[in-house]
Amino acid sequence: MSGFWNYRVIFCEATKDEEALYQIHEVEYNLNGKVTNWSETGAAPFGRTIDELLADTERLKSAFEKPILKVVRKPRGYELVEVESGLEASAEPPAGLSQ
Repeated sequence: MSGFWNYRVIFCEATKDEEALYQIHEVEYNLNGKVTNWSETGAAPFGRTIDELLADTERLKSAFEKPILKVVRKPRGYELVEVESGLEASAEPPAGLSQ
């Protein structure tokens, strides 16, 4: 089953060894908008030309238009939740995307 992805800001809480950190990550969803995966490392803009780099930077900025997420450890793995509401992270599928 295919899905879609977007950029999201993920907040990593401070630990005894590291300070709190915000990063932009790629987050993948199924066709119902449920998170299925996210990138382990933060995203960075790139391009073969300055124009491509600028366009990729604009795509990364779209992460700021959505609620901030954080990783929460569960008894069986991890999930992403919205920082403000505590609700499980989700996203609306792009228009025209169907199962």
